Amino acid sequence: DHGLTADKIYNVDETGHSTVQNPSKVISVRGKKRVGAITSTERGQNTSGVYCASASGHMLPPMLIFKRKRMCDSLKVDAPDGTIFACTDTGYSDGTVFLQWLEHFIKMVKPTPQNKHLLLLDGHASHTKNLEAINLARQNGIIILSLPPHTTHRIQPLDVSFFKSLNSNYDIEVENSLRSSGGIAVGVHMVSRLVGKAFTKAATMETIVNGFRSSGLWPLNPHIFDEEFAKLEELLQPDSCPATDSSNRC
Repeated sequence: DHGLTADKIYNVDETGHSTVQNPSKVISVRGKKRVGAITSTERGQNTSGVYCASASGHMLPPMLIFKRKRMCDSLKVDAPDGTIFACTDTGYSDGTVFLQWLEHFIKMVKPTPQNKHLLLLDGHASHTKNLEAINLARQNGIIILSLPPHTTHRIQPLDVSFFKSLNSNYDIEVENSLRSSGGIAVGVHMVSRLVGKAFTKAATMETIVNGFRSSGLWPLNPHIFDEEFAKLEELLQPDSCPATDSSNRC
């Protein structure tokens, strides 16, 4: 309807960055009984990262959300260039933080009512029940489209490709930090630096474009999951069985 092209279609999503990583796989000699990977024994603290990319492969600077009352400069050290920051009681996004992020999106992308952009996101209440954010989007020519529930792991581009690479690289950076420090636990003040290193490796045009292609969103492919649906329909077909009573019920 709006003649949107790949450079005007964006997906925004949130993922977590814990100070305790999932240990990576370890290669060892066959038959060795004890094989270990280094990890912290501390209880992890979560920091959320909000990421946004276009179908053309353009990645915006992220937003990092820390679980604390106030922001301090030491939390920002070595974050990806252009990163914005926020604090919440939970370490997750809320309506106020999403509004702050949306202002960041407008500043970076510069949409207008005459130059509309599509923003794909999940159905979290901070997105879909946030009247102030919805009005701001309309005023600036942003078309917000909420993806159906329980489908985002397959049709949300960032979920499909980028987050796998980002989180894998982040875990590797945490392990490297533990090894180089002699096992000293990773603190929340190191998260920006670790995210910065992982982001540089993961935010490639190829990874982002593949996410949009694999989800069928760009190039638009409404038949991307036809083969899987056909298999499901086959499995869900009721088995034929002989009638057991006069009502012809099985």
